[in-house]
Amino acid sequence: MQDNLFLGPDADVRFTLQNLRAHEASGAIGADRTHILNGISFGYSANGRIKGKYRSTPSNMLALSLTCGSRSAPAWQCLTITLGPMDLGAAAAVGLVVRSTAPQSTLSRFTLRSGRGGDFVDQPFRKSLVSFASPSTHLDVIEIDTAPDLPRQAEWRDLILFFTPGPLEIELLDLRFFAV
Repeated sequence: MQDNLFLGPDADVRFTLQNLRAHEASGAIGADRTHILNGISFGYSANGRIKGKYRSTPSNMLALSLTCGSRSAPAWQCLTITLGPMDLGAAAAVGLVVRSTAPQSTLSRFTLRSGRGGDFVDQPFRKSLVSFASPSTHLDVIEIDTAPDLPRQAEWRDLILFFTPGPLEIELLDLRFFAV
């Protein structure tokens, strides 16, 4: 068991990602929501069918290999990472650093989802994550003052990585999230 000694608004997600970096598991993806680890899941819209597998090792945070099980791809497919309530009242920015690879160039997008009551607000990160055959590093930041629709307080937040719907081969070698 890992100790959770982190401080700050991003403590919960840093602990979750630390656990994923140390996690060794593999499994099938076949339902509309697949639990990978506490606080991390893969999901897709109900109108599509995805089959595939995931693998997590200390040297490769998360690998996804997916095929479409129907003629139409789902409308969306994503990796969801629970952030907790994450108070951004004193934060200047939130950001992420990702190392990834994919056999073919693959385009993905990160969104910070904030929920209150029965509703939520999505704040997309500005840049697209492009994964190539060689490992590459991606850095993106949301400056809080330039995101007027981003609630500073929320009951819950998720970091969502939206993949292009359909077949997918990608490896997330490392993912770091921060609030400063």
